[in-house]
Amino acid sequence: MDTMKNYLGSLPDLGARPQQEIGLAEFTLERMEILMEGLGQAERQYPSLHIAGTNGKGSVAAFCAAVLQAQGYRVGCFTSPHLAGALAGITIDQLQIEDADLEETFQVMQPHLEQRQDWTQFEVVTGLAFFHFARANVDAAVIEVGLGGRLDATNVLTPLVSVITPIDYDHTSILGTTLAEIAAEKAGIIKEGVPVVISSQPEEARTSILRVAKEKRAQVIEVGRDFRFERISSDLDGQVFEVTSPPTPLLGKERGALENKTRLTIALLGKHQIENAATAFAALKMANQRGLAVSEAAIERGFAAALWPGRFEIVRDDPRVILDAAHTPAAAQALRAALDEYFPGQPVMMVLGVSADKDLKGIVEPLRSRIVGAIATRSSHPRAMPAEELQGKLSHLAVRSETEPDAKRALEKVLGMAQEQTVILVCGSVFLVELIRKALTETGESHP
Repeated sequence: MDTMKNYLGSLPDLGARPQQEIGLAEFTLERMEILMEGLGQAERQYPSLHIAGTNGKGSVAAFCAAVLQAQGYRVGCFTSPHLAGALAGITIDQLQIEDADLEETFQVMQPHLEQRQDWTQFEVVTGLAFFHFARANVDAAVIEVGLGGRLDATNVLTPLVSVITPIDYDHTSILGTTLAEIAAEKAGIIKEGVPVVISSQPEEARTSILRVAKEKRAQVIEVGRDFRFERISSDLDGQVFEVTSPPTPLLGKERGALENKTRLTIALLGKHQIENAATAFAALKMANQRGLAVSEAAIERGFAAALWPGRFEIVRDDPRVILDAAHTPAAAQALRAALDEYFPGQPVMMVLGVSADKDLKGIVEPLRSRIVGAIATRSSHPRAMPAEELQGKLSHLAVRSETEPDAKRALEKVLGMAQEQTVILVCGSVFLVELIRKALTETGESHP
């Protein structure tokens, strides 16, 4: 039963290494192509949506998977990273796969893995996901890129539709130091003749994506231009928005045809989630045009049901505790906008942990004027910045802070310090957020 986990534990985990020590030269699709050929091109046995980007790709994946499930499909979904382990991101119909079932799939894969010794952990987990989805006879799959796009292990796919969510500065030592360079790597998922849906982008990133799409003769569908969206209402119970879409998104507008307007409700909070939902809407409409039937009713039901933990997630009410995995400057700006909208003027105490390679100033600056105090901590991830180092850097950024290396104790400490109306914000790292979320669930202190 432990053969699979022991094997994965023996493989190099590039995500655990300091990012500045890794270069693009360490990434290649050659091994994945050989593996998938040996597994009978399992990834070709079901239609898929392939999602790259810096911010929002997990939320877009959650919306798409929920809608496809609402349509009645059996839906495989592969997302990363997950604190619960490398396998936690492999789901079918939003449920994690039983270890015994994955172990069985691994046993069939193992002879192909034994032919070489240079696999990375993410390659094997990706191959396992693709192969298991085929063996489980999924009707469709939603696949999130791990890192970058062009050389990511998931990029052996030829999907029905490619999706690129907003580009921001992240993993700059690997992907490049400009938005154009980063976008070019993300745009590497664009395939010959396969339409690509892109969220609103900084112009530098947009130009780079459009250039790659032109080279690949791939139609570009732009959210905010081709598919426009408008928020109608928003409160802590959810958001209502309207999408205006062209009548024939794949073929272009017909003379005299009317645009379509669709009103939808989502539970995820924050204006940025409206754009993520609109991006998912456009991707699903394109998938429908390409043969994967998706009805308006399924979109309505799926969007209303979609959840994505750790994204402006309110897990406790008194005092209010919010979990948000924001770890880039743009994500921090979206987080600040959500705080100002839903909790204007209320003091914010922050429990912060970040990976050592992240832009700490870019994360903290948008939030700084709302923060009355912070506890510097760290997750158990190998790349996590030591709490003492983080506290020192927060002091230089004029954020009053204390240190508590143990994340659970850091939460306990800030809960004890909270005054009336204080909002407690846990952010800076998906690993920290998942650790705190798990701790609250185990103690029964969180609510759905």
